[in-house]
Amino acid sequence: KGIIPDLENIDHVRETLEKHFTPNPLRAAELREIGPPVIQGWAVRVWPDLKKFIGVTGGSAAASVPKRNKVTNVLGPSVFIHSPSYGSSECSIGVPYFNGDPNTDYKVLPIDGVIEYLDVNSNEPLERVLSAWELMTGGIYEPVLTTRNGLWRYRLGDVVSVKGFAPDDGLPVINYLHRRDGSLGLAYGSTCTESQLANAIVSASKRWIGQIIDFTVVTDDRFTPVTYGYLLEIGGEIGKDAKMAIQQTFEDLISNDEYRITFWAGTARKPTIRLVERGTFREYRKQKCEKTNISTAQVKVPIVLSDATFKEWFLKKVIMEL
Repeated sequence: KGIIPDLENIDHVRETLEKHFTPNPLRAAELREIGPPVIQGWAVRVWPDLKKFIGVTGGSAAASVPKRNKVTNVLGPSVFIHSPSYGSSECSIGVPYFNGDPNTDYKVLPIDGVIEYLDVNSNEPLERVLSAWELMTGGIYEPVLTTRNGLWRYRLGDVVSVKGFAPDDGLPVINYLHRRDGSLGLAYGSTCTESQLANAIVSASKRWIGQIIDFTVVTDDRFTPVTYGYLLEIGGEIGKDAKMAIQQTFEDLISNDEYRITFWAGTARKPTIRLVERGTFREYRKQKCEKTNISTAQVKVPIVLSDATFKEWFLKKVIMEL
């Protein structure tokens, strides 16, 4: 019909854009015949030349929106999926490693800057910075970047693991794990990482709750001892046995030695799960954009929410507790 669908945040440009849209009855008939995106390989039927899909495929962003199976089904087996790259706004760090898993493996390429590393598990002072040839397979590190444009040197705050080294040039192949400061330290040193917190709730939701639209974790200090408080927004209907998600999440988190020790000592308790109303995370992104004057694309929902103001705001959106 030559009409733009009802998309968010385009009201100010809709009239201008629609001048460039013209009706295409033949294409419309083709799309009606194909139908909605419910069959495997739907995307290839709509765009026959589609060969590759590039998008966020790992890390916290993927964990917070677990729609991978649905996307894979819509694209079909003939479409190759991989991540675009790994890096920061100032410096590219790695590109997908196609001799491994291009969804999660990145080969470090020191083109935009110098990349050094801090050993996350080491007792060495932070001044002990490692070069690429000093890394060990299986080691856990935080990248330190020195950018070419402006010669800034700073800690990235990410935690990566070294999967191995490329045989052709010896450069590290890494996996992103989580943010270094993205953990919630509870009483007496009980700490679960972003990856552990995300993996636990994603797994439990798939089985018991339903499809997660987004989530974050706050300190639930309503009772003592404090614990991990999940705040979820879901799409569709909630599972009839959704309360079972608490136990499964707990069983996953207790694989963390610190959490297990503090739980059995009585200084930690099982996590809590609360649902927030539809549109909560969309509104959060909008507020972050307005507050920080950045684009929506740059707003990331933190797995661990430490901002007290936004925590209070999220809690007002709660509609149910499991």
